[in-house]
Amino acid sequence: MLKKISVTQLRKGMYINDLKCGWFTHPFALNRFKLENESDIRKIIAAGVKEIEIDTAKGLDLFVEKRKTENNELRKVIDQRPADKVERVSARQEVGQAKIVFAEAGMFITEMMANVKMGQHVELEQVTPVINKMSASILRNPNALLGLSRIRVMDKYTFEHSVSFSVLMMAFAKSMGLSQKIIKEVGIGGLLHDIGKTLTPNEILNKPGKLTEQEFLIMKEHVVDSRKILEKTAGLSQIAMDIAAQHHEKFDGNGYPLGLKGDQISLYGQMSAVVDVYDALTADRCYHVGKEPSEVLKLLLKWGGSHFNPELVQKFIQSVGIYPAGSLVLLSNYHLATVIDINENMLKPQVELFLNTKKRCYVPRKIINLSACDDIKILSVESYAKWNIQQ
Repeated sequence: MLKKISVTQLRKGMYINDLKCGWFTHPFALNRFKLENESDIRKIIAAGVKEIEIDTAKGLDLFVEKRKTENNELRKVIDQRPADKVERVSARQEVGQAKIVFAEAGMFITEMMANVKMGQHVELEQVTPVINKMSASILRNPNALLGLSRIRVMDKYTFEHSVSFSVLMMAFAKSMGLSQKIIKEVGIGGLLHDIGKTLTPNEILNKPGKLTEQEFLIMKEHVVDSRKILEKTAGLSQIAMDIAAQHHEKFDGNGYPLGLKGDQISLYGQMSAVVDVYDALTADRCYHVGKEPSEVLKLLLKWGGSHFNPELVQKFIQSVGIYPAGSLVLLSNYHLATVIDINENMLKPQVELFLNTKKRCYVPRKIINLSACDDIKILSVESYAKWNIQQ
């Protein structure tokens, strides 16, 4: 059966029936051939081909049904209905449930990665219950899980990054007004996006110093490996696959593995690129101390238009706030406080006071809403390490 597909849907094993361009405008000896490797896909994209005809009788079919919308329609994405009404609660009310959900997700992805390393397939029915609990918490109040996602253990980075990535993607999708269905799909994609790292040698994955050029080439293979592993997962959506396959692509075409550019990258791939860098830079690693979220947000703005879609950077900042949940801030009354919830006025979040810096003593914890306090404002974002405070 002949099918016309977008170049972004190509994958190894498909049979090209028609490149939809002149013979002199592409680098191949034939117009009809089977895709044998990723480099052929990159050559097709580099030739400026937008649409291709494949023969599913001679090669692989689409991974899932063709997308219902074009990638560049940011405001007309699949099933973009407002999320169903869920009663919102305060971050303080949600945090107890969020802790349970976060811990369960961490244990789940740790066990799943171990199983995949032993050759088992990812089963969607195992992932769905975890995502259902996470998405329910995000819909009630995303800042409870977002605050918890800042707490990391250095030697568990790969697992905790997957959970935090998933939380951030779901909060991002919720902030953009996407449906509960899509919020769950991006959560699944986020949780599984680095599953290919199960095939990355540990000495490269956990190397404390800078990777050599050859080591970096091996590290980059985790994206292709993730796609290969997830292609065997029955029922996985194109949204989830795009997140796994495209989270290292850059808006200017300088990413990997395919060097996709602009709207060649799906909306969810573009969103995941922003989230991946934000989470990676704010986390402590064996080779660097994580930056404060406010500092990383400035970097994201700086890289908008090159690494990232600038419009999506703005939308991401709206989802996490200028002072993201979990941030440590110094107030004008000289108290240290933790941001626990974001208000419509992002400069005035809800915070929990706990330390008087002038008297150098702890005070009874007290939650205040800065939006209702004209006489108190945030002076600066502080480091937990500077104040020797455990998150």
